[in-house]
Amino acid sequence: MIAKVVKKSNETLIQLEEAKQHLRILHNHEDIYIYSLLQVVTDTIENELDKDLVDTEYTLSIFENIKENEEIYFPNSPIYSIVDVKFFNGNNVIDSQEYNYINSDEYLKFTLLPSLYTSIQIVYKKGFESSNDLPSTIKQAGLILLTDLYQYRGSLIVGKSIVSLDKTLQRLLQPYKQIRFF
Repeated sequence: MIAKVVKKSNETLIQLEEAKQHLRILHNHEDIYIYSLLQVVTDTIENELDKDLVDTEYTLSIFENIKENEEIYFPNSPIYSIVDVKFFNGNNVIDSQEYNYINSDEYLKFTLLPSLYTSIQIVYKKGFESSNDLPSTIKQAGLILLTDLYQYRGSLIVGKSIVSLDKTLQRLLQPYKQIRFF
């Protein structure tokens, strides 16, 4: 099975106005720059936690036949919504009345399957539906990282302890970190 990112929301962990208020910026001259930093903050924290925090849409394509009531686990669960399910016979989409499914946040199970198909395409969403739903500690970690990126634009800062900043971010993000056992 193959899962690939189809679309990633343009939403960031922190809204532009909230970031400007935190940075104490009253003008609009740096809005584009600050927004680009917000995207970096979002990507950095998502990578650190190994999970989607903002609304993200994925497509799972299955190129093998499955059995009725077989549980198909999402490769990056939990999910919060199934957007679309399509069965294909070659390039032709099969009528949705020929199949039925139930799902949880971890898997999808087809209770009715078409008799002939070549592939299945499942579009689903992960992350928080809105940045307003994020835990405050994750947002605070984002604000700290944003401040660091904004104020210290270079790689070498005299008199600044990078270790203490990293420890602060680690402590804020630790409860939400995805741990995988292989």
